[in-house]
This record gives sequence, structure tokens and C-alpha cells, in this order.
Amino acid sequence: MEEKKETREERNREKLTNADWIMAEFYATWCPHCKRMQPIVEEFKKSVEGVLEVVQIDVDQESSLSDFYAIDTVPTFVLMRKGEQLWRQSGELTLKRLEKAVRGLKA
Repeated sequence: MEEKKETREERNREKLTNADWIMAEFYATWCPHCKRMQPIVEEFKKSVEGVLEVVQIDVDQESSLSDFYAIDTVPTFVLMRKGEQLWRQSGELTLKRLEKAVRGLKA
């Protein structure tokens, strides 16, 4: 089990550091706001398919990543390009707000 955690965490660290465009959602399974965001995140993934990758990072399972990015509130969304944070917001967001963040920076 520990090996799988390390593999997932390393894979996500690699993506966040090197991906051309990526949106990370830091979440927790026990978080009611995160649970309410799940269908919106799934719809967002579909709407940006081919434009950027969306990764979901469980702060309890991948704590070194959440510590590295100083995540203290869930959900937190971070739009990145080649490891540089371009946009960040915490809390429940609408699909339009997530799409606007991408459009505003990737235009």
C-alpha cells in the first residue's frame, strides 16, 4: 500500500512540475465542500479535455504535496504551467468560475 501511495504522489509531483497546463484540485474525502464539488470537477474535466489535465490530490494521502503547495483549506484549485502557479482559489466554485480561470490565463 505504501508503495502505491509513493508512486501516485511521485507521479502527481512530476505532473505538477512539468505539465504544460494542469489544474490541481486538492481535496479530502471527509470534506463536505469537496464532495459537493465532485460533479462540477468531473464536468470541468470533460469541458477542458485536450486543453489541460486535471489532477485530484487527496491531502491526506499525498500530504507531502499538500505541504509543499501550502494547502490549508480544501478544496483548493491551483492552475499551473511548467510548475509555476498562475491562479489559485479555495472553496466551492462554479463550473463557470473554473472555466473562466483557464480562459483568462490560457487565451
